[in-house]
Amino acid sequence: MKAKRIKKPIIAIAILIAAFFVLTECCIYYYLKSYGCGIKELPQTTLVYFHLSKGFSVGDSGKFIGRHSDIYDELFEENGYYMSDQLGLVKYFKNAENKNDDYHHDFDLFYSYDWCHWFRVYDLGGDHKIEDFI
Repeated sequence: MKAKRIKKPIIAIAILIAAFFVLTECCIYYYLKSYGCGIKELPQTTLVYFHLSKGFSVGDSGKFIGRHSDIYDELFEENGYYMSDQLGLVKYFKNAENKNDDYHHDFDLFYSYDWCHWFRVYDLGGDHKIEDFI
């Protein structure tokens, strides 16, 4: 008798969690399609949304999908790069060795207009990929 009382709420909670996960996946996939990505980016994007990943590269174009919150300044600082300038949605970074050189930067990070609640699409200039910093 007690097992039935406990079993029903547990099943109801499991169904609600599964429904939340399926709805989240559908919404993420909808936005991925609208930004030119596909189903193969869905698992990694889900990890980004649940803060289990800091981002991943999409192809060889220098674009990457990352969190919509701004965590990348600290990530680059941990790897020895510091923000040298910012012009609108573009941040310029340089190595600590070139900190006093005002005319040189190693790469730039463009915060694209493609973003939603779940993720944001970035463009990392230079020959770097986001995996180099994670």
